Amino acid sequence: MARLPVIVLLGAALGLGYVGLSQPWVFRNLSGSGTPAAPAAAMPTEAVAPLFVAQAVAQPARPDETALRYFARQGDTVRLQREIERLRGLYPGWEPPADPLADDYAPDQGIIDIWDLYGAGDYAAARAAIAAKQAADPSFVPSPDLLASLALGEAGLQLRSASDAGQYDTVISVAANHPDLLVCTSVDNLWRLAEAFVRRDRLERALDSYRYILANCTDGPERYATMQKAADLLDRADLDSLMALERPDADGRPEFAPIRIDLARRAVAAALEEDGAAPSAADLALFEQHVADTNAPDDLRLLGYYNLDANRANEARRLFLKAFELDPSAASAEGLGVAYLRLRDFAAAESTLADYRDDSDALGSLYLDASAALLAGEPRVTLDGGVLGRIVDAVMVRRSANTAQELGWYAYAFQQPQTAAEWFTLALRWQPDLEPAAYGLLVASDALGDAATVTALKVQWSGRSARISTFGQNSASSPIAPVPAARSATSPQRSASSGSSSASSSSAASCTGFVPPASLSPEAAQSRAWCMMGGNRPAQAVDLFARALQSPSQKTRSDAAYGQALAYVRMGLASEASVAAAAAPLSREKAIELDVAILTLRATSAYSVGDYMRALDALELRARYAPERNDLLTLRAWSYYHLRRYREALQIFSAVAATGHGDAAAGLAATEQALQILH
Repeated sequence: MARLPVIVLLGAALGLGYVGLSQPWVFRNLSGSGTPAAPAAAMPTEAVAPLFVAQAVAQPARPDETALRYFARQGDTVRLQREIERLRGLYPGWEPPADPLADDYAPDQGIIDIWDLYGAGDYAAARAAIAAKQAADPSFVPSPDLLASLALGEAGLQLRSASDAGQYDTVISVAANHPDLLVCTSVDNLWRLAEAFVRRDRLERALDSYRYILANCTDGPERYATMQKAADLLDRADLDSLMALERPDADGRPEFAPIRIDLARRAVAAALEEDGAAPSAADLALFEQHVADTNAPDDLRLLGYYNLDANRANEARRLFLKAFELDPSAASAEGLGVAYLRLRDFAAAESTLADYRDDSDALGSLYLDASAALLAGEPRVTLDGGVLGRIVDAVMVRRSANTAQELGWYAYAFQQPQTAAEWFTLALRWQPDLEPAAYGLLVASDALGDAATVTALKVQWSGRSARISTFGQNSASSPIAPVPAARSATSPQRSASSGSSSASSSSAASCTGFVPPASLSPEAAQSRAWCMMGGNRPAQAVDLFARALQSPSQKTRSDAAYGQALAYVRMGLASEASVAAAAAPLSREKAIELDVAILTLRATSAYSVGDYMRALDALELRARYAPERNDLLTLRAWSYYHLRRYREALQIFSAVAATGHGDAAAGLAATEQALQILH
């Protein structure tokens, strides 16, 4: 069967039916209107729905066989076959010579050279050679085949260049004017045309192009590549219509079976994206069967994460464990570690991740999460010295404040308050706003009788941590008694370890101990974060709210952004609070509430460092949303005072002092004295 140009697009839509093509067709009308000229002779052996409406082009009575014989002499069987197919398409009834190498045909060497340049794709040089030959021999007239071949080669180059440059209208135009480019032997041109139609939202014409290939072209790898390219550009429903043109391969199996599996794989992977749609039952079943049949580690891991996302942690562990057995890589260890964390098997998680903790930042952080959870477990377990040693090494390398404070609680639980204090101090050095570490240092210092440190911590954290500022005032704020000593946990300086906080306030009793945020679903993380906020542990709440921000639910993300911003405000971090507030859409009421809180924090922070103008700017912005309380009015007045704007300060101090606010009275006296000195 001859390989004919694809000249498609109207077909059944215009009632033209199928047309037997006896010669090339040229594009006449991109809009889809017009009528194709009747072919010179019908060829019922190949019927193709026309891609482009065309007009017949007159051809010489007999083909020029120079190129054919040239390719035969070169031993280029691929080009020889393509030339035979090209000539058959142009000259119905023509048959190639029985022996293209026979000496009964002796072409001009100059013409051979021109064809050589054409074969190398150097069309400009070929035209220059034609011009040179015509100059030397005015009687020389290049054959129509040679000129047509050069024109087609140049058009193909133009089409490919336009495609590479994303000039899709040019691709369509060139293809319309040179339908000989659209043949199975130049399937790349058909692929590029189909892509151009897709990029210009002309999906039906793109589908026509792909259908032509699948209905007429027989090369197995090219058919397979056609479906791969279509899969990257078309929706699933359109792909299913192309799948109907599938044929058996050489072994009798469906030729596109691997593509069906890849589409199922893509559907499963897409479900793990934010707002990703669940895969169809058919896709999931097909992919699960493929995984069971092949045990490919990448697919085992993907299906493992899908099961984790669906809260089937035991099945996820089975899949990750199989992947780890077949491919003991960092990727397998990471998935298995996450599954163990979700199942709260912290010892297995730490053991699995230990050898890979230095492979990447993500694995290092995950290992520290597992270590912190292991240290924080209740009831406390005595850990092997080797386990403690590698946890300590990881903490020191990555300067993990959270795991350091868990080491502190671990040491305190085994009646080692001095070691605990050293770990808590180190954690605060790395992260000064880590409230659990500050509380741990308070508890350990109290156990050591270090009253000076206890007093200093209570003053430093006054207004930021209720359990620290009220420590010792009632039994509720006292830490849980440590367990009897089991084994010694060494200090940071001696490279041994300690552990977790079982000492939360009574209001947060339901969320004591450390649980890695990554091991929780977004909704569970958010619930635990609010529990932490209730226990005045905003630093730990921040990471949990960050996990909740990964939820596909907009409401959950909105609540998480609000909560994380509040946590940062409570920690005194205004800039971070602003960033958190912008992480998801908020209701007007919550947005105003956060703006007021953040601007209040900016004002007080600026005042505390002596930046009185910035404090006033923040107060001015805050006043747009809420009236100023007496304490903020007093702060405004003191800012005026320090800027020597005494009359403005006097006016505010007088008004606030009249309400009985004590701080204002002192400011009023200071301002009146300053005015007397000035006068």
